[in-house]
Formats: sequence, structure tokens, C-alpha cells
Amino acid sequence: LIENLPVGIQQRVEILKVLFREADVLILDEPTAVLTPQEVEEFFGIVNGLKAAGKAIVFITHKLHEILAISDRVSVLRQGEITGEGDPKNLDEEKLAEMMVGRAVSFTVDKTAAEPGAEMLKLAGVTLLDEADDKVLNGVSFTVRSGEIVGIAGVQGNGQTELVEVITGLARQNAGKITFAGEDISHATVRDRHSRGMAHIPEDRHRMGMVDKFTIAENMVLNSYY
Repeated sequence: LIENLPVGIQQRVEILKVLFREADVLILDEPTAVLTPQEVEEFFGIVNGLKAAGKAIVFITHKLHEILAISDRVSVLRQGEITGEGDPKNLDEEKLAEMMVGRAVSFTVDKTAAEPGAEMLKLAGVTLLDEADDKVLNGVSFTVRSGEIVGIAGVQGNGQTELVEVITGLARQNAGKITFAGEDISHATVRDRHSRGMAHIPEDRHRMGMVDKFTIAENMVLNSYY
């Protein structure tokens, strides 16, 4: 079934469908939102091929680097109006951001230094292999303390999902150690980690965070029955 194919392949199927209908104008709305970096590169190759074949393409995205990479001409829409146009060769991300929000945008953030407390979560040399024995996570180590926000940066498809699965117990690491409030939870179950005070808000709330056929009340009490 098509629904069981990777998202990148599903998008190719959609493109084949519109080409079969002999469409001359393609409107792509956030087409790379759930693609891995490798899939984005392949997708851009397909889009450039369609352009070379004479298709007219509208590419809608909030990812500034993608606009600059794929577009031949840029239009910025803000509050229902075109507020700027230009050649990507003459633009950069800061200029695009300014056109989008209507003011100068600084990519430098000044903030008060945090005063974190005790160590709550620690990963030491965590490694995870996929089904092909390739390293999805390779010796990941970091610490999160109370009163502290630790950001994990990276484009989709570089191990973020697998990192969360390992921390929450949905996947079991092949090497390394995970401690929570000073106790080793490397082999703890999902339920045990939850009972210790760990909570998880998944990236796909509909598929991983709820049962869509259940009522709100039924979803709220699910934690009591797993």
C-alpha cells in the first residue's frame, strides 16, 4: 500500500499522479516538511527536472535556506500581501526574514544565563544501530540539569527521533548508559521511566500521542492502563 511507503516515495507518487493528468502548473505546499536531508536533495533533483521539462512550479516553504537553494525568483507573503520580491542570488536569510516579519531580524540571541541545579538526565556514549547495523546514534553524550533547557539542533533525519526513542525506552540502545536523577535507567521500561517522572510529547501527536477514535477523557486515562 502507498500509505506504508516512506514519505519521500509517497511524494514521488503524488508527482507522478499530477504528471499523468498532464498538469502544467505544480503548487508544492511545504513539500519538505517531513523529509530527511537525503530525501530533500533527491526531491530538489526531481523539481529541477520538472522545471527543465517546462513545468511552472510554486514552491511554498518557511525554510529560508530552501527558498534560496531551489527558487529562481522569490516572493514574500505577509498578512495577505506581497511585501517583497527578488532574485535569490541577491538575497540572504537575514534579508528574507526581514521581508517576512517587517523588521530587521537578528540571528543573535541575548539572554540571561541559566542557573541550573542538580543533574537530572545524563547520556554517556549512547549508540543505536538500525536494522542494517548502521549507526543511527554514535556515542551520544550530554547532560540535562534541573532548571535548564537543552536544545537538540539538527535537520530532520539525523537521529533526533531515535534519540527520543532511546531516552524514553521505546528503543533499546546497543551501547552506552542513561541515568535519570542519578539512577541507571538504561534497561528500564517505558512505564518505569514514566513513573520516575519522565514525560514525552511526540513529534507526531496523532500517531504516537493519542488514539484518535477515543474521547478526550479516554485518552487522558490511557497512562493508567499500559
